[in-house]
Amino acid sequence: MTSLPVKHLGRLLALAMFLAALLSGGRDARADTAAAQALFDAAKQLMAQGKYADACPKLEESQRLDPGIGTQFNLAACYEQLGRTASAWSMFLEVAGASRAAGQLEREKVARQRAAALEPRLIRLTITAPADSPADLQVKRDGALVGRAQWGTPVPVDPGKHTVEASAAGRAPFARSMELTRAGASETLAIPPLPAGAPAGAAALPPSGPAAPAGAAALPPGGPGAPRASGAPLAPVAAVAPGRPAAPLTKRRSKGMMVTGIVLTSLGAVAILGGGLVIASAPSCSGDGCVYDRSSNPYADDTGYQYEEDGADAEGAGVGLVVGGLVLAGVGIPLAIVGGRKVPVQPEKQAASTPAPPPELVIGPRYAGLRWSM
Repeated sequence: MTSLPVKHLGRLLALAMFLAALLSGGRDARADTAAAQALFDAAKQLMAQGKYADACPKLEESQRLDPGIGTQFNLAACYEQLGRTASAWSMFLEVAGASRAAGQLEREKVARQRAAALEPRLIRLTITAPADSPADLQVKRDGALVGRAQWGTPVPVDPGKHTVEASAAGRAPFARSMELTRAGASETLAIPPLPAGAPAGAAALPPSGPAAPAGAAALPPGGPGAPRASGAPLAPVAAVAPGRPAAPLTKRRSKGMMVTGIVLTSLGAVAILGGGLVIASAPSCSGDGCVYDRSSNPYADDTGYQYEEDGADAEGAGVGLVVGGLVLAGVGIPLAIVGGRKVPVQPEKQAASTPAPPPELVIGPRYAGLRWSM
């Protein structure tokens, strides 16, 4: 019987520690999947009882933990029941695209029919700005940046109150709120020229913040009752003094680099594991203490020369696999860390139009397929 050489124990221990650290995230992923399934089941029960306001947050969290086409479809249906027509419409279209990629043609058909039924009820908001606006003018709708490519384009929004803000360096800020409730309405909000004066940071307004002193809000010509393009007056929103600066928008440095790093690290782990197994199973016996059975190995002489040579070859192959795996992991881990690191988005890039992301592979306990934004 061949025993495990003592000189390999240190290598195998290091290998076990490396693999344990590499695969420690597996338990968290399984826990997320279990939590997502529990949230999905609870949300379905709430929807059956007509409690959509309680069901939608659970579906949102389930989709965040473990994205799935079925979860997304039910979330779109939940939004529709709550009257969030724009959210439901866009999500039904996402479901249709993902279903088509996954070969679920019947679900794709149903999702497109649901989206088409919602389209006549959509409320569209058009935001315009002067042609001579500053190059650093930033426009936000409900706190989200509105790229220049969206200016002048009717964009579907959910019914309810919406706040539009505009700011630029060295200019007085602008902020307006409007209530949109009429199904199928199309509204326009024109941003006036921002006068020079107050810093841009004064435009931010917390939803429940205190009112500013009189005269602090920037008003369009004609005062707070000035009509907008649709003819109805806009409710003024007062500005407050700048407080803590808002956290900058961030993005991952390179998703492709991160995925490449994960793949290389996984391949390296497999190579290291395979090399360790080869080293552990390699014959290691020499000297007078070895007993050879010449009937089963006619090439082995009494010195054990052939036996040692085979063991050395196997051990060399195992060491090569381990070294190759360490190289792959050594390259993959920095790539995954650097590519996944979040970096701030430059202001000029925030204002630019955001291109549609490429299709991505999504895998969950109930489906597997591609998903993209339309």
